[in-house]
Amino acid sequence: MSRVRDRPPLIGATLEIPVRFAECDPYGVVWHGHYVLYLEEVRDRLTARFGFTPARALALGYRVPVTRLEIRYRAPARPDGLIRATARLRPPDAARFIVDYELRGESGELLASAETEQVVVNANDELLLTLPAALKKLAAEIIAFQESGPSL
Repeated sequence: MSRVRDRPPLIGATLEIPVRFAECDPYGVVWHGHYVLYLEEVRDRLTARFGFTPARALALGYRVPVTRLEIRYRAPARPDGLIRATARLRPPDAARFIVDYELRGESGELLASAETEQVVVNANDELLLTLPAALKKLAAEIIAFQESGPSL
């Protein structure tokens, strides 16, 4: 077994997602584009737990677009299986959020690992360099929460 599959699971917010037949391609495995939806689902559930959704960001005068996405596919997910999607926010050092992800199968095998980067833009479409106080507080709350090894 490879070192990648032997590494311990990512510690963060975890969500169980059932694999639906409609998400599979003609090869009988989950189509690669659906993995992005799984990442989005776990990230959105994590931030929504703290009252921060895309709609809330807009209401506060911010947009937080994804500017980079990297996925490393390791093994296929199959219909009727269960994916354990984990997201972990890195401590921000600027007005951007970097999130690490793992998608694992029911038996713990690593299906994919990923990373997203999001920047913070104000209502005038200006890229912010430092996090506003409200977003800094949100990041601190999320980091404290994920240290406790929770599920969502």
